[in-house]
Amino acid sequence: MATFTSRIRLEKQANGENSGTWGTVLNQNVIDLVDEAIAGYTIVSCSATAVELTTNNGSSDQARSAVLELQGTLTSSVDITIPSVSKIYYVKNNTSGSYPITLKTAATTAKTTVAQGGTAPFICDAVNVIAGQDAVGLGLGTAATLNFGTADANLIPVSSADARYVPISTSSTISSNKTFSKTVTFTSTTTHSGTAVFNAQISATSSATFSGAVGTPIVSLSAATSVALDLSSGNDFGITLANATTLLNPTNAKIGQTGTIAVKQDGTGSRTLSYGDAYNFASGTAPTLSTAAAATDILIYKVREVSSVDVASILNVS
Repeated sequence: MATFTSRIRLEKQANGENSGTWGTVLNQNVIDLVDEAIAGYTIVSCSATAVELTTNNGSSDQARSAVLELQGTLTSSVDITIPSVSKIYYVKNNTSGSYPITLKTAATTAKTTVAQGGTAPFICDAVNVIAGQDAVGLGLGTAATLNFGTADANLIPVSSADARYVPISTSSTISSNKTFSKTVTFTSTTTHSGTAVFNAQISATSSATFSGAVGTPIVSLSAATSVALDLSSGNDFGITLANATTLLNPTNAKIGQTGTIAVKQDGTGSRTLSYGDAYNFASGTAPTLSTAAAATDILIYKVREVSSVDVASILNVS
């Protein structure tokens, strides 16, 4: 008598069984089903009730397919039960309605959520269902579900991107809060009406309008006998002088970059600051800093050339 494999239910013919028809059984109940397990695509309808994937020994079923697409309008949460055997599924949640869909086995009450709008691998170890990484989990936000191509229309729109790098080449409006952690380049008119946090460099070859306040964090410099500004780390800097200090030529300067350097005396005061030859002052003379303890002076700079930084000062602002 035939038996069946435990995971994808392929028929194992007994010795001498199906004389004259064993080839048909092999083709239909093994080879076709292996094809289904490797590349089968099954639509699973979901609405308001729990779903248990069908399992059939030696014939087509839902649970054997490699890819499951979940469809339907959800009116409540839906649990989908898969067989308690080891297997990998790729699951696309194409449902609508604001309810969760979870995968589980009959062997446990633990459930794993399938993100709506996402496509991801899921691994069953015969008890638990373990989620792999989908595109949403890579930080692309709603852009994870978009099609990509070479035309502008195929690119990630700014409104969808949790941008790691966003080239903005057409007029765009960013209306929600965004955090940018890599270089952002504006090459066309851009308006931002939400809260934008830029943790990296910004460049613009066209206008960029921000309707709210724009601020940059102050980069704190450690007291030392010589200090160099890393202009890729920010625009505004602060240092408390604890000894005579030389401000070395800055690194990673970007032409047109502007900012400030807040120079504060420590509790002793009378600390001096000298400058690298990249810094330029009015009439070629550096300002004389305040000497009182805890006094603060502000240096305002603009990078004219990579190796030429113009500096003005506001003294004794404390």
